[in-house]
Amino acid sequence: MAIYSFRMQVISRGKGRSATAAAAYRSGEQIKDERTDETHDYTGKSAIYGSEVLLPENAPERLSDRATLWNEVEQGEKRKDAQLSREVMIALPVELSHLEKEDLTRGYVQSEFVDRGMIADVCYHDFDSTNPHAHIMLTMRTVDETGFGKKQRQWNRKSEIEQHRKAWADHANAALEKAGHDARIDHRSLEAQGIEREPQIHLGAKVMEMEARGIRTRVGDESRRISQENRDLARQQAKHKQLQRQIEAEKTAARVLPEPEPAPDKTPTLEQPSTQSAQPTKQIHPTLERSQRDWELER
Repeated sequence: MAIYSFRMQVISRGKGRSATAAAAYRSGEQIKDERTDETHDYTGKSAIYGSEVLLPENAPERLSDRATLWNEVEQGEKRKDAQLSREVMIALPVELSHLEKEDLTRGYVQSEFVDRGMIADVCYHDFDSTNPHAHIMLTMRTVDETGFGKKQRQWNRKSEIEQHRKAWADHANAALEKAGHDARIDHRSLEAQGIEREPQIHLGAKVMEMEARGIRTRVGDESRRISQENRDLARQQAKHKQLQRQIEAEKTAARVLPEPEPAPDKTPTLEQPSTQSAQPTKQIHPTLERSQRDWELER
């Protein structure tokens, strides 16, 4: 199932980190830091599918070499607390093929970062697992044919980061649709989407390796708990939706049924007398009848 995961951090010398060490670890290579004369060797690291460096049009070709790139970054920063690189980690849709994952990542990085003047060092991890993802190390200074220039503070603005987050969802959804998959991701928080599901946590490479060897971890246990609770919630929501559909179907059926014929009125009624019926014969008392006859004879 495709999930949305986008994390951005700054690799800072003030926190005891170096760009050369980070690049060596993510690429699984050996890089010597010329500033400190320290060698970072991660050639034994597993689960690395591939890596590449993407340059803007005006960048010198020598910076396509990973060791050269990050050594120039390190030597160009003099402060003890210097910010050396921004890093973006994105979860890739498991529905896509390995080639589609690479094409999706490359297209996103090119349009969002490289076309804006940044050099991007992209490393692909865990393509054969349920946690495929990419690490993207980004330079923080302008670059031209001669090398690095001024730092671009606006690249760290919150509005820029929000744009990168939304753009990743747009790119991933376009790739899923193109590949014929119904799955979609959303850059908004679960709360903003009106979803009650608990956010899942990122396991990380070390935890994944330990879990793969059968070593249970606290982070792994927490991830399994969240997954189980989300599955239970999903089943409850599915049952609720099914019940709502049944209720709506019954309401619709009730609206389309024909109305019953009215029952005939069996209340007895009084018959109206006919206007053409004969008038009742006038009854005359016998004594009155004789008196009237006698009177007529006397006349």
